[in-house]
Amino acid sequence: MSCVEKAVNQSTNVTKSSSFSLVPEPEELRIVRIVVFSVIAAFALVGNCVVCRAVWRNIGPKPIAHSFISNLALAEIISIICLLFTFHAYEAPYSWSLGLVACKILEPLQVASLLVVTTTLATLAVYRCVLLIKPTVAKLTKRQTGCAILVSWVGSVGLSIPAGYFRAVNSYGENCDIYYCEETFPEDLRHHQNTYSVVLFVINFALPLLIMAISYFLISRKVREHVFVMKSIRDEESKAFSSVTKFSTCADECNMVHSNDKVVKGQVELDLIIKTREYKNNGGGEENTQDHRPSLDIYNKNTFELENDLLKLVFVLVFVFVICYIPYQVQFLLIEFNVEAFMLWPHRYTFGRVVFTLTCLPSALHPICYGTMSRFYHKAFLRIIACRNHRNSQM
Repeated sequence: MSCVEKAVNQSTNVTKSSSFSLVPEPEELRIVRIVVFSVIAAFALVGNCVVCRAVWRNIGPKPIAHSFISNLALAEIISIICLLFTFHAYEAPYSWSLGLVACKILEPLQVASLLVVTTTLATLAVYRCVLLIKPTVAKLTKRQTGCAILVSWVGSVGLSIPAGYFRAVNSYGENCDIYYCEETFPEDLRHHQNTYSVVLFVINFALPLLIMAISYFLISRKVREHVFVMKSIRDEESKAFSSVTKFSTCADECNMVHSNDKVVKGQVELDLIIKTREYKNNGGGEENTQDHRPSLDIYNKNTFELENDLLKLVFVLVFVFVICYIPYQVQFLLIEFNVEAFMLWPHRYTFGRVVFTLTCLPSALHPICYGTMSRFYHKAFLRIIACRNHRNSQM
């Protein structure tokens, strides 16, 4: 379809709804929104680069969740870089100026990175659920984790291929001087375009959200059961303690003397146990002091502490994702199903730009969450801020 034919179609669409026109975005709001987006992009790029660097350069114990978080950070870096290149096309004068090749690569790559983000968040939610509900289940190996990350990228890129293949740069305006990078299916495949959009919506948002909801429902139920069990144990302990107290006050002097003898013996045994543990903790003799191999118990303890920090962190990541992505996905459904009330809303453009900026916010908030809620990432951020490398911090 030529530029003139497109202009004719646009004019006919305007005549069908001659009383409708979009209200332009206020200039003050546009300036604030651009500044906010710039700050978000800067925080996202710097923060996620620090996260990837901290994980990749760490030579200590690496929990499996660290691999998924570094994958999440990498996907957010790619997404922000693509948005920095495509942001101009949605601002005045609203024209695509990067050519056909960039049109076919940047937008689909940004879609693929978002698919990886949502897939990784759902994987982290399931991982947290399994660790809390069935802690005895064997954890993923490094090879299995790498395969899972590779599958998420291959699948996401595969799903975004149609979005890149059918993209084209179309010209508009009286002089054909305004260009849009659009996803345009051929006439014989036009009926599949809506199906493809719905599939992307389900995989990119609906399915991960469902997985997260089920995971945290199971987690909350497990926590309630644990609280109930702990409360029952405390009640039983308090009852046993009260009965022992009553029995001890009613005991005769002979029994008290006999019990005191047992207490003395028990104290001696307890002192012996304590000394034995201190002996082991201090090195267990000359043979252990000469063994410089890292202790497996210390390794497991460090790994457990890192896992515990990440379990609390995952919930915040998922919460931020849901809050920031829901408005954009609602807008997507309203446009996809051509809801007349929304399509004729005068402030639809302004709402769309604000909601789009909101979807970029998690990329900047995630590194902040890492630095404030995880001791591992907190130390990594401090090393970067203090301009000290990892080796100097260990000296």
